[in-house]
Amino acid sequence: MSRNDPAVVIFDLDGTITRYDTYVRFLVYSIYQQPLKTLRLPGLAIDVVRHKLGKQTNTWLKKRFLAAILAGQKRSEIDTRAKKYASYVAETGVHNDALACIKSHQDLGHELILLSASLDIYVEPLGELLGFKNIICTRTSWIEDVLCHELDGGNCYGDAKVDRLRQSLDRASGVNILVAYGDHETDFPLLKIAQRGVVVNPDEKLRVKAGDHQLEFVEWE
Repeated sequence: MSRNDPAVVIFDLDGTITRYDTYVRFLVYSIYQQPLKTLRLPGLAIDVVRHKLGKQTNTWLKKRFLAAILAGQKRSEIDTRAKKYASYVAETGVHNDALACIKSHQDLGHELILLSASLDIYVEPLGELLGFKNIICTRTSWIEDVLCHELDGGNCYGDAKVDRLRQSLDRASGVNILVAYGDHETDFPLLKIAQRGVVVNPDEKLRVKAGDHQLEFVEWE
């Protein structure tokens, strides 16, 4: 990174900026709009158990929920719901300390990137409401404005987050990041490549790893 390059700061979304998993909440919100989808919940519960037992990946589970709850709906319907949901999260589901941190980096002229494994359909409008111009997340797939159950470009999760970040910054090798904020064990690859890796309200697995690698800890309210 040259002297003329802006300092880059990366924020994870779920559990870092927000107080909860936004994907699960969006699915629940969508089910309220389509009560018949509740008939699919017992099968999805079994899928969750299979994932927890390590028999299926996060990507597989995400696609299963996408297929059961969201796929087959028109873009106009999804977009309207996603924008309402994004507004709700921005107003009620965000750590106040996260908002203050975002603003402090903006005031310093840093280049902010929102990097999330959650779906573009609501992450992009939510990120814009939070002041992000650069948003990298899991992309949904569409056929003639109808949502599919596949992911466009794969799941932006774990190591794939770093790969997507490098692609976005158009860097052939190591990315020079000033600060990265994350809360989950799967954010560890991202936190390691930053000059400062900041662990926000971490889960136990990340707390152990972060302690071994001298990452910073913060508790956001």
